[in-house]
Amino acid sequence: MICVYPAACTDFSGNGLGVVRPQSCTVTETLNGEWELTLVHPIDEYGKWTRLSEGNILRAPVPAAMTPRVQISVPGEDTRLDVYRVDTDTPEASVRGGTLRLRTGPGEGYSVLKQYANGTEVQVLSKTNAQWYEVVLPDGKRGYMSTTFLRYVRTEGSVSEAVNTVVASRQLRDQPFRIYRVVPELSKVTVYARHIFYDLLDNMVKSLRPSPSAVGASVVQGLSSACLSEHGFTFYSDLTSTAQDVSLENVNPVEALLGEGGLAEKYGGELTRDWFDVFLVRRVGADSDVLIREGKNLTGISYDVDETDVVTRIMPTGEDVDGNILYLPELYIDSPNLGAYTHPKWIHLAVSEAKEVTDGDAPKSKDQCYAELRKAAQTEYENGCDLPTVTLKVDFVNCADTEEYRQYRFLQNIFLGDSVRVVARRIGVEVSLRMTQYTYDCLTQKYTAVTLGTAADTLEGSMISARQLASGSITGMKLALNSVGSGQLQSGSVGSQQIRNAAIGSAHIQDACITRAHIAEALIDTLNVNALTAVTAKIKELAAGSVTTDDLYASVAMIAAAQLTTANIVSADIRWADIEALTASIAQISKAQITAATIDEANIDWAAITSLTAATAEIVKAQMQTADIDWSHIKDLATDTAIITQGTAGELYIARLAVTEANMVSLTVGELVVKGTDGHFYSVSVDESGQVVTTLKQIANDDVSDRSIDGGEKIIEGTITAGTLNVQDIFANNAVIRGLIAANLDVDTLFAREATVAALNALDITSNTYLKLMVSSKADKDDLDALNERVSAAEMKLTEDAIVSTVTGSDQYMEDLAAIAATDSGPEFVVGTQTSYTAAWTGNVSFSELHDGQQITYWLPVGSGSNVTLDLTLADGSTTGAIPCYFGGSTRLGTQYTSGNVVRLTYRENVVIYSTSIPKGWWADANYNTDTYDRIRIGTTLKAKSAISAGRLAVGDEEGCFQVANSVPFDVTRPILYCASAVSAGAYGSGFYLTYPFCYLRNADPDFSGTVGTTCYLVGILTGTTFTPVENYLTSTVPTQEDGLTYMALGTLTSAYQTTLFPEHPLYRFVDGAFKPLSQVAYEASVAIDETRREMATRFEQTDAAIALKADQTDVNSLSTRVQSAEQKITPQAITATVAASALYAFEKYEGRNYCLDSGNEYTFVDNRYRNPDGSETTYTQKTLSVSDDLFAHSNSGSVIRISLDIQRQDVDASEAATPGIYSGFWVYYQYMDAGVLKTYGLGWYLRTTDASFVASDDDWVRLRYGPLNLTSYSPVTIAYFALGTSSANGTTGTVRFRNVKLEVLDTWTDWSAAPEDIYGMARRMTDAESRITQNANNIALKVSTSLYNAEKIYRSNTAPTTLYTNMLWLDTSLSPPILKRYTGSAWIAVGAQELKTSGITIGGNNVAITTENFLLQLLDPTNNENVLMEMSANGNVGFRELYADEIISDSVAKAYAGPTTLIVNPSYNGTSTTYFRSLSEAVKAVNGKYLTQNVNIYLPSSGTDVYDPSGVLIQGVTGPGRLMIYGYSTCRLNSYIKVYGCSAHIYFQSVSLRECRALSGSNRNPYLLECVTSTYVELMGCTLDANGTTYDAIYCRASTVHLQTVGMYNAIQGLEVYLAHAVVHNCKGSCTWAMVTYAGYIIATGTVPNGSRVAGNNGQLFDANVTVDYGTAIPVVVPDSTTVQYATLTKSYRGGWRSDTVDVVQGVYSDYGYSSGLSWNYGCMWFGNLRSVLSGMSVKSATLTLYRKTGSGSSSAKTLYLCAITNTTASGAPSIAANYGAIGTIGRAQQATFAIPLAAVQGLANGTFGGLCLYESPYNFGSANWSNCYMRMAGTDNTYKPYLQVFFGSGGTAVG
Repeated sequence: MICVYPAACTDFSGNGLGVVRPQSCTVTETLNGEWELTLVHPIDEYGKWTRLSEGNILRAPVPAAMTPRVQISVPGEDTRLDVYRVDTDTPEASVRGGTLRLRTGPGEGYSVLKQYANGTEVQVLSKTNAQWYEVVLPDGKRGYMSTTFLRYVRTEGSVSEAVNTVVASRQLRDQPFRIYRVVPELSKVTVYARHIFYDLLDNMVKSLRPSPSAVGASVVQGLSSACLSEHGFTFYSDLTSTAQDVSLENVNPVEALLGEGGLAEKYGGELTRDWFDVFLVRRVGADSDVLIREGKNLTGISYDVDETDVVTRIMPTGEDVDGNILYLPELYIDSPNLGAYTHPKWIHLAVSEAKEVTDGDAPKSKDQCYAELRKAAQTEYENGCDLPTVTLKVDFVNCADTEEYRQYRFLQNIFLGDSVRVVARRIGVEVSLRMTQYTYDCLTQKYTAVTLGTAADTLEGSMISARQLASGSITGMKLALNSVGSGQLQSGSVGSQQIRNAAIGSAHIQDACITRAHIAEALIDTLNVNALTAVTAKIKELAAGSVTTDDLYASVAMIAAAQLTTANIVSADIRWADIEALTASIAQISKAQITAATIDEANIDWAAITSLTAATAEIVKAQMQTADIDWSHIKDLATDTAIITQGTAGELYIARLAVTEANMVSLTVGELVVKGTDGHFYSVSVDESGQVVTTLKQIANDDVSDRSIDGGEKIIEGTITAGTLNVQDIFANNAVIRGLIAANLDVDTLFAREATVAALNALDITSNTYLKLMVSSKADKDDLDALNERVSAAEMKLTEDAIVSTVTGSDQYMEDLAAIAATDSGPEFVVGTQTSYTAAWTGNVSFSELHDGQQITYWLPVGSGSNVTLDLTLADGSTTGAIPCYFGGSTRLGTQYTSGNVVRLTYRENVVIYSTSIPKGWWADANYNTDTYDRIRIGTTLKAKSAISAGRLAVGDEEGCFQVANSVPFDVTRPILYCASAVSAGAYGSGFYLTYPFCYLRNADPDFSGTVGTTCYLVGILTGTTFTPVENYLTSTVPTQEDGLTYMALGTLTSAYQTTLFPEHPLYRFVDGAFKPLSQVAYEASVAIDETRREMATRFEQTDAAIALKADQTDVNSLSTRVQSAEQKITPQAITATVAASALYAFEKYEGRNYCLDSGNEYTFVDNRYRNPDGSETTYTQKTLSVSDDLFAHSNSGSVIRISLDIQRQDVDASEAATPGIYSGFWVYYQYMDAGVLKTYGLGWYLRTTDASFVASDDDWVRLRYGPLNLTSYSPVTIAYFALGTSSANGTTGTVRFRNVKLEVLDTWTDWSAAPEDIYGMARRMTDAESRITQNANNIALKVSTSLYNAEKIYRSNTAPTTLYTNMLWLDTSLSPPILKRYTGSAWIAVGAQELKTSGITIGGNNVAITTENFLLQLLDPTNNENVLMEMSANGNVGFRELYADEIISDSVAKAYAGPTTLIVNPSYNGTSTTYFRSLSEAVKAVNGKYLTQNVNIYLPSSGTDVYDPSGVLIQGVTGPGRLMIYGYSTCRLNSYIKVYGCSAHIYFQSVSLRECRALSGSNRNPYLLECVTSTYVELMGCTLDANGTTYDAIYCRASTVHLQTVGMYNAIQGLEVYLAHAVVHNCKGSCTWAMVTYAGYIIATGTVPNGSRVAGNNGQLFDANVTVDYGTAIPVVVPDSTTVQYATLTKSYRGGWRSDTVDVVQGVYSDYGYSSGLSWNYGCMWFGNLRSVLSGMSVKSATLTLYRKTGSGSSSAKTLYLCAITNTTASGAPSIAANYGAIGTIGRAQQATFAIPLAAVQGLANGTFGGLCLYESPYNFGSANWSNCYMRMAGTDNTYKPYLQVFFGSGGTAVG
């Protein structure tokens, strides 16, 4: 049940404002983080939703473990063993057998948490005082209950037993959440609330600076006290840690606890909250027995290991005597886990304590500093800095909800901070983790999400068996451990170890003189004081001969009888009084509350006042039998019984004090006498051994020395009973005095919240101005009865209903309502009267005229058109006329709002917006935006590549957006959008949404229907980042078997054909028997590999150990035999036979090969729907089968494909098929290019009932053959897949089965055989495992050899051994260098080159080649062969103890720039120098992504010529302290545009003259000439930027800093635009429409600025005081040069003849046998047949060549390309090289790269001097390697990535070839 309470509620025991019935209610809590509730409630007819307003409090059930207060104990406190029960069946109870309230504090003034029934058992946590006990209830709530209604039941043997018998260990516990945000909608309201703990956000801590020696628990208490505003929260802590440099200033308590540098961080605590209790403890939660196991209740797991903050190498530093940095001799300290990571992870650790000192009293040597440095580093490792953060997102089923696990229900529930075991052995996860976050459904009372994080296995040392805090007084102040001593009881002499179970029931001090004491609670029989100051005092009886007081303040005072001369009483409960004159703000008389009463005079001879509450009361003389006074300053006080709860400022001063029972925080006395449980008194002391001893003694008056108890210490808990108490001063935060007798009570100020005075005799009570009471005679009983009747009548009029009725029925109320209506103070609700779709809005209003600022709330009944007007009919029947309506600014209101919306409109007259004047109009409320509450709209316009209809899903590629369609591929790196309004092809639209609540899917597929509540997927084929939708590309049914398709999640279906659109779209596939996200597939593969590696490594290590122990001569002989057997297998004949039988040979064979994968399975269709192998039905009409990667190449680009398959039919009837007579079919799907878009289409055959082979039912399988199929007329670029079935057979009944499908490429059909991939792929794992075993065998052999060598079994001597055996090895040390020899059985032969060559090792004059599939190289430590210094193996494992390299190329390593510091741009350069580049874009590529340790300078040409870079210059990711400096010249103009992205290094341009080279895009300008995004510092000095009239901004700066000095900006709309960034402009010039514009950023301008407007928007700042305009020298606009893109029309490679096996562009040579002089080297040739017609007569300004390098050829690293020009105009005759341009750059595998090429090469093509281009590596001797150094294959014309030239030339339009 979820209830709502008013904001200031103090009683949560009832239902408050009432119960709400929400649609949903979830709570999310994070460990040391948020605790929030989100509730959605319908707009119900009963109006319950109106209770959900800001500030109100929600009480909701949440999962809760045991409150930590149960585990926090006080030293010496044993009351937690006691169990009491609620007993309201007593005379004191207002309702016999009723309920008992649980309050937040010990008193009736505290808030009520709940009421508990008679008989409820409670566990007592602390006996706070005689009236109130701190308890915990069965539901886990903690609070305080009145002892009047508690009865002792039993004492348990231990705290845990007491807890277990009373408190449910796991339960739901209501918690309060304060509403901070309410979002109403048409049919519902969404409420957001925080836990009541966050009320502390509104408090303030001015300063808290604890001592470095202070423990966390005391600091937490100090934080509570440091709050500037009072609060009702109680803080607890068990932290014993200390911290340095804790300083909190001007922060709220929440930030002080959880913020950066807060107490949780500094003291290592974890936060938990329970109602108004705040706990900062060592650990939240406990270890549970919950097990989440795969196959049992684990349904999903996402495993995240974050190594971001891992440190494995620490370099600690200190300071030597001279102030220099002091390093360790070894420089750094490594983690024991260093080897677990691929490379060391460094950190610098400054250790301030490690400072060398040679002078003074505390010298410190360097060795001592070294020790501290090592210790500091080791401490960091012990704290886990070398371990990753592990997080598991686990989805599981709670088995406690099933019948078979019901008996274990208590084990299956976990709570925040608890640890659980997660076991998923298949992916190698078995770990103990803690719950760090949960989301809980308060309605279903189930977790909806649980996050398990940071492994708990290492937390054993921090486990808390019992959360302990020092003992606390009733005020919440805590007593630190070891704070009570013996003898003088000095600090620390008596600790918790000495006094464990001291039974001290009370302490009776007969006569005590206490100068100054802080008494939290005292029971005083007689109190004689000279002065009494108490913040809170509860005095049941007060008898005083004289009470003199300057001020008396009491919130509530109950006075049974009082004789008062003068009194100023704020609130009084007077049971009987004769009042002569009375002036009272509030008075309670005989249980009557008077809201306001003014009594001029009251003469009371005698008064018995039961309860008196007064803000200020001055009592000259009072005799009180019983008084309960919150705060008082009493000069003279004599009392029989006084209970003082607390004093002033934490101190109570008493001249003489007799105490019956006391609980003191700190007490210093000459001798301590306590009363034992046997009733005797004992003197307590500590002997020499530190043990506590007691001596039976009767304490006399002389036993307590005067002033022996230090008033600065604390006496808390219990009572003090004294016959006589003489004190100078009493200061108490809280004091309860049962009897107080004083001859004279003289106080300056007396404050009391509650005072109960049985009899009060006072000569004079002086009051303040609020209440004057003069008593001269006794009150008349009849007068009092009459007054009682008047008060009762007044009470009836003061009920809530009576007050409301009185107010709403009054004339004033009606007049106020009329005034409100007359002044139009609230907007009138107007219902539109139009009945059909229109832009002409109408309505009727009650006012008679319009005035500026008039507001209405308008209900839009129907849809709207564009350019809305509003015509209102006024009260007098006239109309306002059609007045224009505006959405914002000068933008007219149109279709922004749909029917059923409420629009707030404001009427304005004579409005000026910028330069636009509007006479009158209605403006819609700008805060009401329907795009924000349930959708996200793209904040900019997007280009439509092709036309997009409204309501369609849109995808995109580099050319723009287009709607999703069958076989139309798109780029998955671009977002999926919802297009709300139609966009024409080539146009830009703004109605695109990243998320949308309802997308109508039948706009895309009219027949689509899905399951409500499930995920809707987009189905297609994923190739790289290209996603191609299949025919039926929308589905909500997930596959149950592998189908080769990828499923992209779109959103959740809200109806059968309507879905939400998610902002992110994870990809799924059916893999390894389950439907999984691709991220999980990759992760599982990684885990499987790691698990296999670990298992194999373990087995190998075990084998190693066994061999090392058992290897002998027999083993060596056996090993020798195996080697001989292996040698026989590597003879040429054996190798030839092996190759012929190998998978590679099978793949390369054409004859009889099957190119269809998984073809041997049986595929069944029933009623034209595919059935899964397990017989389950699907909705698919097709089953796709993968094909071999080389089918396209082997079939001569799809020209010959033969198909054969087995078919079996049963009861087939196709008469009702979608296409009658078609019962199935099969298809070969290919991909082709259409207008630059890769599309997929199928070609094949329908199976018809009219076929000669058709029969309705087959007795057996029938073999069908079709073909050959020729696809070449469709220009395919690849073959995608093969498919069985067709949707044209929908309606067919019966069963059709297929099997043994075969695709072939030769002239005849052959019998079915499996594809090589199926045969060899199945054995791949076994092969891999065998390979690893073989490698390890080699490893073992090497280690065995080493072991034998060390044991001298490999004979080492300068003479031959005498005992011989075949294959014995002898290291002949008589030679230099020593030679290893082998005994053949008859003679010793050297193990030389021939033997090595036989084994695959060739040693030549200038090279060493090792050719083997199984390879292991290890370098062992000479002193310890078990220590491997370096290892390289065939499986890719490489390890080094230390690695020195000039350059490391790895994505995991930040690259430092190691090239030359001076780079020169020369467009005509030919060569391979790392200093010269043909373009600026290629020069900056050398430094992009690099870390600059020093400045790098790039120089543009100095000659008077233009340099062209038409594709733009991208400077990206340059970091480090060095600067990238680009120098230009005024005589050299750079025709390009520049982007500076993500650079933290200083980017500097000097004297660069930059002109825009791009033409207009239609009528649209290009965006920016120089664009700076997220770059730290970009500086331009003396540069000129010419936008040439085709670009919008000369300079655009976003999230960056730009400095411009003497820069000219010309021919741009905006010279400088700054967005979320800042710029400094000094002495700049030029002319633009807007010279400078800033949005949410700032520009500082000095000196001169360009001509043009200067504007600041979105709170941007423009500082341009005293600047002047400098127009500069105008630059004329020129027609941009033209660009053409020319794709290769023919590609061929020449290798002794033109190759027919491929059209790839091949460079270099491949050879199975290494280099030979007779090798023919490849010429990779390219022809661009359309280029000459475009460029004829034109002047080429710039040219680039774009190539794509294919995988599987040559080196895996980037290699150099060499360019030549040839005269051949086609692939005829040997290539004739006309010009050799040398190296043009490098390219890596699977990379597409663009290279600037010499202008002469392209100019030669244009004028016919050259016929084509060629890649050619000059021949050289590459030894025994299998390929030349730069052997590579570039994609040819048969590939999507065909070569192309981009040429910048002459003038005119753009040509594309």
